[in-house]
Amino acid sequence: MKLLIVDDEPLILNGLVKVVRKVAPEGTEIRQALNALEGLEEMKRYFPDVTITDLNMPEKNGFEMIEEARTLGICDRFIILTGYDEFEYVRTALRVGVVDYILKPIDQDEIATLLERVKRELPAPIDTDYTRHASRILNYIQVHFRKDLSLDHISEVMNLHPNYICSLFKKEMGETFINFLNAMRIREAQNLLHNQNDLSVSSIGQIVGYDNKHYFTKVFKRYTGTTPGAYRKNIVEKEVLNILE
Repeated sequence: MKLLIVDDEPLILNGLVKVVRKVAPEGTEIRQALNALEGLEEMKRYFPDVTITDLNMPEKNGFEMIEEARTLGICDRFIILTGYDEFEYVRTALRVGVVDYILKPIDQDEIATLLERVKRELPAPIDTDYTRHASRILNYIQVHFRKDLSLDHISEVMNLHPNYICSLFKKEMGETFINFLNAMRIREAQNLLHNQNDLSVSSIGQIVGYDNKHYFTKVFKRYTGTTPGAYRKNIVEKEVLNILE
């Protein structure tokens, strides 16, 4: 199991690392970061199975780090550490979906039990890395598919080789990265063409990630067999017929 600990106080961080190393499941690999920004950079390189983090840190707090990490798909399991025994913190922690909430100083038996539970919930060792990377990449694409995405961009964000990502897509999704991205964009374009009559075809193309109208039309026709304009016209005609019937 890969574990990251984030705390902005060096003495506390070193103490946490020492305690966690003592009680963590056998084979656990531990890394550390002194603030949320360092934590995010470490996650991009390390892809931890779980991150233990303080809440009150400079520049970004623990909740902001968790939100960004999940958006980027670089970690999805978190344990909150804080010295503030306030219900609002507990409620916010639960809302962002942390694994658990522990007050400082941590209880060794409590953290040992919690980490053992996290380990049991992880995917089988053989498929852990592939499954984790696939989940994070898909999550990132779903959030950012409207932007200018490329294989090189995904590779840089995920700190993975482009060839590895290509192989992952073929194994997990049965298609190439570009086919997956285009299919997602075209599905969203179909939805907008059906429900947003005030938007032009060109505007819809830009919204789903195609700045060039002609390229958008070409890709749309390849995946649907018709142009965006014809698709919208067909929808309108069907709706009129339904009204008349």
